[in-house]
Amino acid sequence: MKLIGVTGDCFTNDELLKNLQQAEPYLDAVILREKSKTDEQLTDLIIRLKDRNFPLAKLIIHARPILASMLAVPRVQLTGYGLSVTDAQRDYPNISFGCSVHSLHEALQMEQNGADWLLYGHVYETASKPGLPPRGTKELFEIASACTIPVYAIGGIHPHHLTDLQRHHVAGAALLSPMRSSDALRGYRTAVEKGEIANEEDH
Repeated sequence: MKLIGVTGDCFTNDELLKNLQQAEPYLDAVILREKSKTDEQLTDLIIRLKDRNFPLAKLIIHARPILASMLAVPRVQLTGYGLSVTDAQRDYPNISFGCSVHSLHEALQMEQNGADWLLYGHVYETASKPGLPPRGTKELFEIASACTIPVYAIGGIHPHHLTDLQRHHVAGAALLSPMRSSDALRGYRTAVEKGEIANEEDH
């Protein structure tokens, strides 16, 4: 199971640089979701990360494929309201694209359109979505079973959820609030390793 960090657009570049370097050993990827930062600010961050040997292969830029193309970042997470995955792949054939989905129908459609992975949520109650009821795991598990591409869960995920997600073929978990603490991320990584052992024993 993969662990994907998601930045929350609440830190300066200096703070993000420190946080990401500390978080990197525990994460398989990081979505840079910095909506308020300009292209110049995001470029500055990525260049500084590269200069400090942060692997660009672990970066996923949120919704800015032109920036990813310019900076040789190989992956982009698309939104439901921007460039379509079909157009994105046509315009940027060297980049892999993930799509955010909110239903089984939408997931199957995005897979058919050529998405390389899917992000579904929010799965559990989370402070980042106040007042919005969580979608739960039922449809998430249906999507993970129906799709051949990786399906990742996001929203309110705690370490104790990971084994159940793994058992139902969810490819990984995207984490927002734990990104603030490398200690928290260490707990998630430990839970993933324990879950993999448990799943092997089940088989």
